[in-house]
Amino acid sequence: MSSRASLQRAAVLALVLATARGSALRAQSDLLVNLHDLTPREHREAVFVLSTPQMLRIEAVGAEPRQDRRSGRFGGEWFGDDDERDVWPAAAWILDARTREVVWDLRNVQSERARSGVRSYTGTVRLPAGVYIAHYASYVATSTSYEGDFSLTQLIRGLRGRRDARYSGPYVDDGSYRDFRLAVRGEGRAGGEREAEEAASALAQAAIVQLRPDTGSATERFGFVLDRPTDVEVTAVGELRRDGAFDYGWILNADTRRRVWTMDYDNTEEAGGAHKNRSAHQTLHLAAGRYVAYFAADDSHDPDEWNSVPPFDPEAWGMTLRVADAGARARVRPFTYEPVPAGQTLVSLIGVRDDELRSEGFTLRQPMDVRIFAIGEGTNTDGDGEMDDYAWIVDATSHRRVWTMRRDATEHAGGADKNRLFDGVLHLEAGSYMVYYKSDGSHSYGAWNDAPPAESRYYGVSVFPASGHLDRSAVAPFERVRSNAIAELVRMRDDIEARRPFTLDQDQTVRVYAIGEGMNGDMYDYAWIEDAESRRVVWEMTYRMTTHAGGADKNRLFDGTLRLPAGRYILHYETDGSHAYGDWNADPPDDPEGWGVSILPARTP
Repeated sequence: MSSRASLQRAAVLALVLATARGSALRAQSDLLVNLHDLTPREHREAVFVLSTPQMLRIEAVGAEPRQDRRSGRFGGEWFGDDDERDVWPAAAWILDARTREVVWDLRNVQSERARSGVRSYTGTVRLPAGVYIAHYASYVATSTSYEGDFSLTQLIRGLRGRRDARYSGPYVDDGSYRDFRLAVRGEGRAGGEREAEEAASALAQAAIVQLRPDTGSATERFGFVLDRPTDVEVTAVGELRRDGAFDYGWILNADTRRRVWTMDYDNTEEAGGAHKNRSAHQTLHLAAGRYVAYFAADDSHDPDEWNSVPPFDPEAWGMTLRVADAGARARVRPFTYEPVPAGQTLVSLIGVRDDELRSEGFTLRQPMDVRIFAIGEGTNTDGDGEMDDYAWIVDATSHRRVWTMRRDATEHAGGADKNRLFDGVLHLEAGSYMVYYKSDGSHSYGAWNDAPPAESRYYGVSVFPASGHLDRSAVAPFERVRSNAIAELVRMRDDIEARRPFTLDQDQTVRVYAIGEGMNGDMYDYAWIEDAESRRVVWEMTYRMTTHAGGADKNRLFDGTLRLPAGRYILHYETDGSHAYGDWNADPPDDPEGWGVSILPARTP
């Protein structure tokens, strides 16, 4: 072969290679988004910028819902929330970074379906100039296992953060999840967080409050003051189902202590992705005053780690309040809010931990309206109102409860649904009162077994003047009033045989108030009255005459009247070797101080 022919062939080959290389470089340069190699549980996003309106080419592979038909313990069953059965577990979409609107969604275009349920799409979409965020969510794992040891806390929280996960599910087992991808081609450039934030700057500038809890089981709040009636736009994205709210927000009027808006299932709509992703968008006309915005999150499914397909706009998770009018927005000012005013409490029993019974008394020299701020645990929803961790107040003179924290009179305190809040006013006459708080053996301050309440530091009960300002001249040190008792044996401990004589100068109707222990028709800690002359028992506390005294079922109460002739008597009280004042082996009664018996003058109408 001549050298000239060889040179010609070399030139042609170089031209072909150069053309191919140029085509490859051009193909690579117009690749704005390339999301691939996703795990079975992952969300990714990519920002791209278009300087001119244009037609983009999109290639995407996702997956429609598919039942796990594997044999074994869960063979043929759907593994997960039934409400999410029809959610695409692998999907791609594109968001306008300025308007936060979805401009393209794999779930809403004509795609090709493989027999396995995999969906493929190749097509175009025309978009104006702007900044866009491409999202891909792959949540095809129907079950997850972990290698190595793990703690109970990790188990409760879904083993958040562990990287030794092993996934399984129909798209995992057949390997099809490896094909999931999103590619966007066009004339533009890749962007980043800065471009996305600049695009959304107009929305951000109108915001007066942005609440974005950055960790699981967290709550954020912000107090603000409106000096005149103002229209406030509320935008919130959270996790709610018909049976409860898990990540949600609310707005409190700090002056009236009433919620003026709460994010619930009925005032929200689907936010994209899993059905439990819900969004609220509402404009409120708020009167002048002080307000507090809250957003509470539980310990799963949030931007820190989604457990299923996230909403269209994951960055909006939380709550934002905006005021469109720049002049009105400039007049909004923040203030520091605490639900319990520092230094103003009559009683503060907070930071209550497991298996505690706390009490504290106070005496009022004059009638007063008091506010009770109490957070507790209430899992009982069958209508009887009883709670697991709760507070109550007893009149120290009459031994009668004047207030009890009941579930049906509480509202959700944020976090787990069993966190309950009572925030209300009670009128008290002058006198002495005992405040009690009892907790069971789980879910309390510092040892939560589920998401904690929003104001977790106040777990317990606080009592303070409803006005918020304590007039110290109206309060005296607690006085344990017993002056009107004819005879009493109270705060009785284990293994006691106590007696106290008393005399009636005339025939008299007396009130007998007795608390003891009784089970299966028999009494073990109980009282009786004996005629001192004849030694005849004139009254005895039996199981059938008692009612439940609060706490454990075996706590029994007799509170009634008895007509006694003039004469001398002996009051008796006897306890066995367990479950008595100061040594409870089960939940104590509502009036622990009254464990025993008191003979009191009968009340007159």
